[in-house]
This record gives sequence, structure tokens and C-alpha cells, in this order.
Amino acid sequence: MKHANSGFTLIESAVTLAIVSLLLFVGVQTSAHPKTDTQQWLATFQTYWQNARLTAQHEQKTVEVIFDEKEVRLNNQVLVYPAGIKKDTRQKINVLTTGYVAPTTVTLTGEQTIKLIFSLGGGEYRVETNNSK
Repeated sequence: MKHANSGFTLIESAVTLAIVSLLLFVGVQTSAHPKTDTQQWLATFQTYWQNARLTAQHEQKTVEVIFDEKEVRLNNQVLVYPAGIKKDTRQKINVLTTGYVAPTTVTLTGEQTIKLIFSLGGGEYRVETNNSK
């Protein structure tokens, strides 16, 4: 039986709408590069740092934490700095088997300045941030 109307059926319209929606969703997702928020980065760094300290103590081995130009490497994990942030010179921190870290300051610069200040003690640090712009 032939239909009198030559328009799309409800199923054809729903399938077309689903395909177009899927293509738009995928296109928007790939074009939007998520920027790592500084607070989110600091929270992730805190997790990685605690993991490095626990690994050093549990496995009784020194763990190297290396701050490179665009990323920090901790215990075979890589954490890229937030957008607009970089490290001017490479810096290495050793976490000893006791969890001890020599006092030092790591300064990340760019759109804002992030200072990770490692004081005497069991590898604890504090954070200071300043907006450069």
C-alpha cells in the first residue's frame, strides 16, 4: 500500500535526528580542549605526591620527582601543568625512604605563579599562588 504523503515517517525522523545529534556531540567534544584548572591540578599533584612518598617509604627506595618545562614526573606518573604554566629550569626532588624531602621551593610561572614550598619535615609542602596578569 502506497502512502499518500511523501514526507518522512516518525522512525526516519528519529534516526536522522539521532545521527545529527551524535555528529554534533562528537564535533563539539573534539574541538573543545579542556583546560586544567589550577586548583584541579594542585589536587591531582597532591595525590601523586602522597603516592610518591608512600612508595618511597613502603618500598624503601628513593623516589625522584622531576619538574620539567611542561610537566612533572612522579614515580612513573606524568602530570602536565595547567595551560599557560611552565617551569623555566629543570628541577629534581628526591623523596628519601623515610619520606624526608630537603627544603626547597619549586616555582612555576606563566599566566600565574605557583610556588610549591617544601619545608623541613616529612615531605609536607605549602602552596602560594599569584596571578601574573
